Amino acid sequence: MNTIDLLNLKNWFSGYCKRFYPAAREDRKNIALKEFHTRKVAANMVLIAGAELQNRNKVLMAEAIGLLHDIGRFPQYAQYRTFRDNISVNHGRLGAEVLETEKPLSGLPLSEQELIIDAVRFHNAFSIPGELDPEKVFFLKMIRDADKLDIWRFFSEYYEKDEVERESAAGLDLPDTPEYSEEVLACLFGKKSAAYSDLKTLNDFKLMQLTWVYDLNFPASFSLASNQGCIDKVISSLPERKEISQAVSALRQYIGNMASK
Repeated sequence: MNTIDLLNLKNWFSGYCKRFYPAAREDRKNIALKEFHTRKVAANMVLIAGAELQNRNKVLMAEAIGLLHDIGRFPQYAQYRTFRDNISVNHGRLGAEVLETEKPLSGLPLSEQELIIDAVRFHNAFSIPGELDPEKVFFLKMIRDADKLDIWRFFSEYYEKDEVERESAAGLDLPDTPEYSEEVLACLFGKKSAAYSDLKTLNDFKLMQLTWVYDLNFPASFSLASNQGCIDKVISSLPERKEISQAVSALRQYIGNMASK
C-alpha cells in the first residue's frame, strides 16, 4: 500500500458514510459518532504502528485497517437502528462483506486485500482465531488495541453526560444503578476479559471495559492508555468500594509495568 492507495480509501470511506446520514437528528448523531470513532481509531493505529514498525507501507496498511474496521456499523444501523451486535448482526463480519461487495480494495495486491478484510472481520471477536497467519495476527492485535483505546475515550465522555444527552445507539439498555456483579469484578481480579452475557448493570459494563486492559498487546498501547487518561475517567465513574479499589490498584500497576517495557 502507498500514500495514493490510502488517499483513495479515505475518499471512498467519506463517500460511503454520506450514504447513511438520514434526516432524523438522533440518527444523524449516532452515525456521526461512528464516523468520528473510526477516524480516532485510525489515528491510534498510526501511533501504535509507528512505534512498532519500521516499514512505512505497513504503517499505511495499519491506518487503512483503522479506517475500515467499523465499516459494517453503517449498514448495521441503517437496518436495525442499533450498534448492539447481539440483537442485530455481527458488525465485523458485515464489514468484511461490505468490502468484498463494494471492492474499495481492488487496486491492492490480493495479499493486502485479504489481510485488511480479515482484520475487519475479526477485530470484534472475543478472541483471535488460531488459524490466522502471523502477519494477520499482528495487525489484528493492533486494531483490537486501537479500537479499545477509543472506546475508552468515547465512554469516558458518555458516562459524564446526562442520560438524555447520551447517544441512544451506544448504550446497552442496562440499568444505571449502584449495583455491580461479583462475576464481572472477579474477571477484573483474574485479569481476564468479561463477557457481555455477564452484564446486569451499567457498572458491570464499566468493569468489563476495564478488563480489556489485560487484552492489550503492545507497549505503545499501554502508554497511550496511560497518557490519554480515559481509563481513569471510567474508574472515577464507578462506586467507591474497597474491592473495586483493590482491583483498580492492580490494574494501574499492570498498565505502568507494561507501558515501560
